[in-house]
Amino acid sequence: MTSLIPNVQPITAILLIVTLNIGVLPALLIGSLSIVITNLYLGMGIWTIAQIFSFAIIILLMGALKKWTPLKSFLLGEVVVSFLLSLLYGLLVSLMLAPFWGIKQFLPYYLAGVSFDVMHGIGTAVFYMLLNKPLIKIFQRYQRREKSV
Repeated sequence: MTSLIPNVQPITAILLIVTLNIGVLPALLIGSLSIVITNLYLGMGIWTIAQIFSFAIIILLMGALKKWTPLKSFLLGEVVVSFLLSLLYGLLVSLMLAPFWGIKQFLPYYLAGVSFDVMHGIGTAVFYMLLNKPLIKIFQRYQRREKSV
């Protein structure tokens, strides 16, 4: 999926909301499938593996925060964490790709992409605020329907 503003897409916010409200495993499955399907359309490369692993790491971190903190009680905290995890995602992808571009070029490569990571973080935070309540309602409706079947 392409967007008008680079790196501003809802997938990270959706995955983090899924992690907090449904669980780590569904988020990992959705994240991996999203990356593979998107990259089939936009172009596969070594970055696909880095993206999958980076999403997995931030999903696992969000799952750990859910387990060990009262994060789910504070929407502002969730938004801040979603922003920070989006920045971490960019760093992780860059770190995983560094051996392919050259370790010596890591710092200039990463610094050149920081503005894109910040846009990704801001976009994720905004999408998190916009999608949190509607997605939770959908999840609750689905869970009620599953219980009645």
